[in-house]
Amino acid sequence: MDELGQSMRCAGVGRTGCFIVIDAMLERIKHEKTVDIYGHVTLMRAQRNYMVQTEDQYIFIHDALLEAVTCGNTEVPARNLYAYIQKLTQIETGENVTGMELEFKRLASSKAHTSRFISANLPCNKFKNRLVNIMPYESTRVCLQPIRGVEGSDYINASFIDGYRQQKAYIATQGPLAETTEDFWRMLWEHNSTIVVMLTKLREMGREKCHQYWPAERSARYQYFVVDPMAEYNMPQYILREFKVTDARDGQSRTVRQFQFTDWPEQGVPKSGEGFIDFIGQVHKTKEQFGQDGPISVHCSAGVGRTGVFITLSIVLERMRYEGVVDIFQTVKMLRTQRPAMVQTEDQYQFCYRAALEYLGSFDHYAT
Repeated sequence: MDELGQSMRCAGVGRTGCFIVIDAMLERIKHEKTVDIYGHVTLMRAQRNYMVQTEDQYIFIHDALLEAVTCGNTEVPARNLYAYIQKLTQIETGENVTGMELEFKRLASSKAHTSRFISANLPCNKFKNRLVNIMPYESTRVCLQPIRGVEGSDYINASFIDGYRQQKAYIATQGPLAETTEDFWRMLWEHNSTIVVMLTKLREMGREKCHQYWPAERSARYQYFVVDPMAEYNMPQYILREFKVTDARDGQSRTVRQFQFTDWPEQGVPKSGEGFIDFIGQVHKTKEQFGQDGPISVHCSAGVGRTGVFITLSIVLERMRYEGVVDIFQTVKMLRTQRPAMVQTEDQYQFCYRAALEYLGSFDHYAT
């Protein structure tokens, strides 16, 4: 009984205090346009000891309120999305830019410290990064099982990304290099990822965007894994390839399906979101039908731009179905805390809005 009493006395001060302070300050901002976090915490502590228990919680209150003030509320009921987009495309009063541009710029304001990229910056790993400025955060990077005696053998330029209802639902990764192809297959196997989404051609604008990491006609061996091409289906906007992957060490095998979207233009974004939305639907349907419990691995070239769009829209469309609300800003912001530069350009950001609207129905339908 004493233990129970102790736990009850300890509860209801830390996180509860944070919630109460943030709620009170949001009200105060709305009515008085002022903030006094220190004063409010002091007042609460006079009424109940230890309200807001740790320095981390105190910092969190400041961060949360700063975000509320700078970013505002970007969640929109789906039925109001058309009107919200219309508003975002207007030039902001007193500014020389649209609301959409401002919203995208706000995303870029939080920069990551280089200490967050420990493994990616190691000399033994630097050559494994396709672009020197796009690397996975240490906290969310996908770790491979280390190979004894091989320094950096646990590293691949890939990040775990949370989905709408599931943690680590996706792996966002760069298009494999010739030197990292074996690591890529090792990652798929070790993390039980049996669905791969490819959002680039092998070459675009005269440059290699991704090494051909799969065999075209006959089986090939990548370190421990034998990959057999089983089937290839050419659809209007994508190619579906099926491979049998066998671990040569114990003879275990599984099927990996690769969806390559072929309709993304070499510059900019698709004119219509409809084809991409259908593609997302097809990938998720196949995952439900055949996929193991592992994440969907998504890559373009650097693994942030088109990859970010695919994951953003996957989350946004699912949330729309279940909750009837849309928040593209916070979805992209959340993705960027897990991998830098997700949804890389303003074009791509705007495309997310457009595709979400097209998912709801035609422009004309929502204009009336």
